[in-house]
Amino acid sequence: MSDVHQLEWKEEYSVHVPKLDDDHRQIFELIKELRECVYRPGNDRLVSEALKKINQYALLHLQREELLLRIRGYPGYAGHKAEHDTYLSKVAALQANLERRDIAIRIVNFLSEWWREHILTSDQQYSRYFIHTSTQ
Repeated sequence: MSDVHQLEWKEEYSVHVPKLDDDHRQIFELIKELRECVYRPGNDRLVSEALKKINQYALLHLQREELLLRIRGYPGYAGHKAEHDTYLSKVAALQANLERRDIAIRIVNFLSEWWREHILTSDQQYSRYFIHTSTQ
């Protein structure tokens, strides 16, 4: 299905930390699964299960990423963590209204857009920091 919110892994998403890149690829796949459930008739249980799966994996990833940023002394850590916290709050707020018909589509679109933008902007900042500090 062709959609402006469709996520496909591209090399430009790489943060040059293999485990985090693997996590990001997995999140893209989970969003793709959620999208497929949202557009399938009679999907309520499947949407709920797919959303739970992505939320659990995303939380694990965000915690892993935050730990690495602290360990590596990333100076933008506080702002980066605040972005993660805002994301988690927004997902929880959307999910609280999941019984509304349009919410599942809004959630998929939000997740797709947020992850794309976050990886291409905020995550690339720590990636550049890691590359710069490892070459000094």
